[in-house]
Amino acid sequence: MLSTFDGEAHLGAQLDSLARQEGVDWRLLVRDDGSSDGTPALLDGFAAAHPERVRRMPGGERLGALASFTALLRAAEAADAYAFMDQDDVWLPGKLARAACLLDEGREAVCGRLRLVDAALNPVGLSAVPDFPPRFASLLAHNVAAGCTMALSPRGREMALAAPPPSGTLHDWWCALLVTGQGGRLLFDEEPCMLYRLHGANQVGGAGSLPSRALRAMRSGRPDGLRLLRTHLAALEGVALSPEAAEVAAKLRRMARAGPVERLRLRRETGFRHHAALGDALLTLWLLAAPPPP
Repeated sequence: MLSTFDGEAHLGAQLDSLARQEGVDWRLLVRDDGSSDGTPALLDGFAAAHPERVRRMPGGERLGALASFTALLRAAEAADAYAFMDQDDVWLPGKLARAACLLDEGREAVCGRLRLVDAALNPVGLSAVPDFPPRFASLLAHNVAAGCTMALSPRGREMALAAPPPSGTLHDWWCALLVTGQGGRLLFDEEPCMLYRLHGANQVGGAGSLPSRALRAMRSGRPDGLRLLRTHLAALEGVALSPEAAEVAAKLRRMARAGPVERLRLRRETGFRHHAALGDALLTLWLLAAPPPP
């Protein structure tokens, strides 16, 4: 599933990497989100080259990435697995086959590590591996499920459509919360299967380092941890969570309205943790500094 917006510069390489996928019978559902460059023409050419594999959704209206990817997930036809695709990356030939194999082992969702490259695809490094496996409580604190690495089983897709995403979140984060919150299994795969292009205009990857984002958030008086926590918990109220996740959500709703000492106690009880030590320290500062809601 691919949502595009003014992606002419790098879209061709991503589409070529999809065509080179090995060991899977892939299909592409694509929606353009109101591009004004040559993106629609590139999509037309790819669809003409693969007429049995590409389906275009009506587009043109600017929805934004969250709503556009959600529309794609809802419109997807029956399949053995579902994967999100960004317009500016390059997939390694075995990406989809590996994801399908991992899902076949009984999981509802998989996500994974990124091989970071610059705009010209020169190696930059690797994205971080979580210090511990992601769970519902830790995913409420910090998202490790990059959408361009994420794949869902049919059951995982149903879980990911259980409630509409709230404004301010990301489609991958919301899918991860819905899957794990309903008792689904999410695996973080440490084997990178794609090149994540850092070109200065990435919606998420170019947002700056975690310390700089945390400092900006604290200076603004809107610490991200509690603001997003409240947003996600409110949107999850109508979801049939697993008993364990329901208990976590109830305690975190109290935490989001409590004073600093009580916040830290409930945080320990629930496992509301960042997946890296530095991020966890910054999360502690956010919890101590965030004012209670009015």
